[in-house]
Amino acid sequence: MTFSIAFAYLEGERLNNVVWALQRFQSLFLRRDILPGVIITDRDLALMNTVKIVFPEATNLLCWFHIDKNVKAKSKTLVGKKMHEIMSGSLGEFGGLSF
Repeated sequence: MTFSIAFAYLEGERLNNVVWALQRFQSLFLRRDILPGVIITDRDLALMNTVKIVFPEATNLLCWFHIDKNVKAKSKTLVGKKMHEIMSGSLGEFGGLSF
């Protein structure tokens, strides 16, 4: 089961801001032997690097929602470009299709 534990609104995504937020989050745990084992992020490099510092034992995974969103955006761009090339006839005799 996946669920959100905390949210932090930061002035910027600089490393020192993210370290501060994760350290505040860490201080909420009463026992050090039950810290999070997995932390899911959206590929924010400052956050990913901070997780390694503040929660060195945790596994850092990428959020499936954000991966899916990025794949759709990239594929839409590539497919749109390919369709434009096909429609404009710039892919050669067979419109870029391979047989």
